[in-house]
Formats: sequence, C-alpha cells, structure tokens
Amino acid sequence: MPSPGIFYKKEIMIRIIFVCTANRCRSMMAEGIMRARWAKPEGRGCAVSSMGIHGVDNLPPTDLAVRVCSDNGIDISMQRSRPLVPEELVRADLILAMEQVQLGFLRLFYPRLDERIFPLGTWPKNNGSRKSEVKDPVGGTLGDYRKTFKILSNHVDRIIPLLRSKYCI
Repeated sequence: MPSPGIFYKKEIMIRIIFVCTANRCRSMMAEGIMRARWAKPEGRGCAVSSMGIHGVDNLPPTDLAVRVCSDNGIDISMQRSRPLVPEELVRADLILAMEQVQLGFLRLFYPRLDERIFPLGTWPKNNGSRKSEVKDPVGGTLGDYRKTFKILSNHVDRIIPLLRSKYCI
C-alpha cells in the first residue's frame, strides 16, 4: 500500500517532494494542488508528497489551509505532516523548497542531492532569492492563506508543462 502522502497514477516515473518548515500549510497545499492539476491519462504519472524540515509527524494541515484548498475544490484534509524522510528524498527526481532556509537545510544535510533541490519559485533555474520565496502564512489571516494558495497555484501551473517536457517522454 502506498505511503499516505504520495499520489500514485499509472506508471510513476516522476517523483516530486515539496518542502517547507512544518509541513502543515505551504507544502501540503502545493502537494494538493499538484495532485489535483496533474491530469495525464497516458504516459508517465506523478508521485507527489510533502515534508517539513522541522516537521512533526502525523499532524493535520492547518484549518485555514484546509479551508482555502476546499474553497478551490481541493481536499487536503486527510494529509498528515511528515518530517524529512531520507529514503524518499534519495528517490525523488525533484525537491522543491518554499524558502531559502529550507534550501540551505536540505543542501547542508543532503549534499549529494543538490542537483535535485530547487526553490519552487524559480525552478528550473536554481537562482532563488527572497523575492521568489513562498512566505509562510501560519499565524496569518484567511486572506494570507488565499494569497499563498494563489502563489502556489501559479507556480504549479507554471511548472507542470516543464515537468511534462522534462520527465514525461
């Protein structure tokens, strides 16, 4: 049986992991958006999951993350937080971080994966800056979560064609 945070579709040959700090908002929302938007009836599928560099295991997404996703037709209510899982990181084709702090953490503790670790805001380029970061909405308003959802949604929509051309031959 597949891990709870992984979406399996047909032949899985692309594995993507979204990483944030606690894995309760941004990375869970990005995972849910990617799952909802990746629709390819033929060819290779996508396995997508999310983790946190300081993730506590098995916590639900924040209420506002669930609400904003639900308002946009995406159900993330069953997702649960996860800390970094080294075995999954090693198998990933692409690890997309929300902020420079997560990039630094991943590169420090997983240097051999450096060529697969990128900022979500600039992938496929690796030139992330503070301007390209997806800020953490935790502690913010519903409006902050809506803004974060929109940013994540735009990034997912931007990268899907690139992912298909790069990984789905």
